Amino acid sequence: MPYLPFHNICPSTAEKETRVITLQQNDNEFHLPQGDYVFIELFCDECDCRRVFLQVFMNQKIVATIAYGWEKLSFYKKAFKGFNEKDIKEVKGPTLDSFLYQSDTSDRVLKMFYKILFSDKVYLDRIEKHYDQFKKALKTISD
Repeated sequence: MPYLPFHNICPSTAEKETRVITLQQNDNEFHLPQGDYVFIELFCDECDCRRVFLQVFMNQKIVATIAYGWEKLSFYKKAFKGFNEKDIKEVKGPTLDSFLYQSDTSDRVLKMFYKILFSDKVYLDRIEKHYDQFKKALKTISD
């Protein structure tokens, strides 16, 4: 299932609402280089899996790809029949996607995601809103 960047389908919203974390010091709790970490949302254009891939860029290079599904685990068990328990938990995430590019700092980027963004209900709700907007825009394009 191909995933498309939200900014390709809904550019004006993405321009205003793409999340960036700026680390201002090299000596930070995540042991990551200072700089801007841009969280680009990618959504599936084929099914209703209710997941996002967050490609995290730093200096225009991907440093992590985080998979996250916001529904309850039971939704993913039903949607991904045949997957074992471990794989279902990976589908739901948040986790580093094992099939997509990861850098040597990906685990620390995931830690930053958990600490700063996963606890931010407004941000998580925004991802769901973007998913809905993405799906509606795709439907309009295909009609």
